[in-house]
Amino acid sequence: MVEWFKSGSDIRVADTEINKALGGTSIGYTVAVSKEEDFIKNPETLRYIVSLQRHLETLPVVGKTFSVADYVKRINRVLHDDDPAFDVIPETKEAVGQYLFLFSMSAKLSDLNNVVDYPFSRANIWIQLKTWDARAMEDVIRAVDDYKKAHPIPLELKPAGIAYFNLVWNREVLWDMVQGFLMALIVVFVILIVNFRSFKWAVVSYVPLLFTILLIYGVVGFSGKRFDMPISVLSCLSLGMAVDFSIHFISRFKQRLGESSALGAQRSDADLITESLLWTAARPGKGIMRNAALFAASFAVMMFAPLTPYITVGAFIVSMMLLSALMTMIYLPALIVLLQGWLFRGGPK
Repeated sequence: MVEWFKSGSDIRVADTEINKALGGTSIGYTVAVSKEEDFIKNPETLRYIVSLQRHLETLPVVGKTFSVADYVKRINRVLHDDDPAFDVIPETKEAVGQYLFLFSMSAKLSDLNNVVDYPFSRANIWIQLKTWDARAMEDVIRAVDDYKKAHPIPLELKPAGIAYFNLVWNREVLWDMVQGFLMALIVVFVILIVNFRSFKWAVVSYVPLLFTILLIYGVVGFSGKRFDMPISVLSCLSLGMAVDFSIHFISRFKQRLGESSALGAQRSDADLITESLLWTAARPGKGIMRNAALFAASFAVMMFAPLTPYITVGAFIVSMMLLSALMTMIYLPALIVLLQGWLFRGGPK
C-alpha cells in the first residue's frame, strides 16, 4: 500500500531512500522444511541455503537475504580471531550444533527463533525486497523453484511473509473481481432482456456499455497502469451506472414512438422513428447529459485527493459517466436507424 501514496509524499520518499540505503522495506520469507529433525544442522544443508541466498540476491528486486547459515558463519569467524578465511560453514554437524547452542545462550531467544525452529527441521530465509510490488515476490518464488529444480535436495521450499501475503491477497481479490465482472456482464444482459422483453433491444442497449468498457480499460492497459484493487472493485460498480443511460434512452424512445404511431398514421415508419429519436435526444437526452455531468463533477473532486486509490476512483467514475452518456447519445440513435429493419419488423411498436 506504499504505492497508494503519491510519488512525492513523505512516505514514498522515505521508502525510496530506505530501499536505496538498506536491504529493502518489504519482507518475504522462503521456509526450508525437512521431515528429519536436526536436518538443518547438516553442513550440506546450510551450504545449500547459502547458495540459494546468493542466487536470490542476483535478482534486481532483492536487496538482502539472511538465514541461520549467516549466524553459523559469523560465529565460526569470530571464534577464529575474526579471520575472513573462516567465514564459512564448519565441516561437521557437531560443530554447527555447538555454535547454535552457544548463540542461544548468549543472544535473545527470538533471534534464533526467527531463523530456525527448535527441532531444527525448518529454516527461515529472510528476503528483503526493494519494492512492495506483488510481482517482486513472484520473481522470488520463480527463482526458488528454478534453483530447486537445478539443485534437488530433500527440502520443501515454501514462500511466506508479508510480501507473499500481499501477492496472494492481490491474486484472490483481483481474479475474484474479474470473474465477478464477467458474470455481471452476463447478468446485466439478462436483465436488459427481461426489462425490454426483447433480445433485440437488449443487444442494442448493450452496445454503448461494451464500447465504454473497452475504451476505458483499453486506455488503462495502454497507459501501463496495473489492474489493481480499486479498478477491480469499480469494474462491477461501473456496469450498473453505464447501462442506466441506455435503459432510460430506449424506454423514452419507445414510449414516444408508440405515441407518435397512434397519432401519425399517414407518416412513414422511417419518419416516425426519426422524429422519435430527435425528440428523445433533445428532451430526455438533455437530462441524461446533465445527469452525467453532475455525477462526474461530484466525483471529480476525488482526483485532488492525496491517495492514488481515491484519484483512480474519481478518474474512473468521471470517465465512465461521461463516456457512457456520450456513447448512449451517439451510438444508440445510429444503431436504431441502421437496424430499424431488424428491430421494427411488422412496423414500429
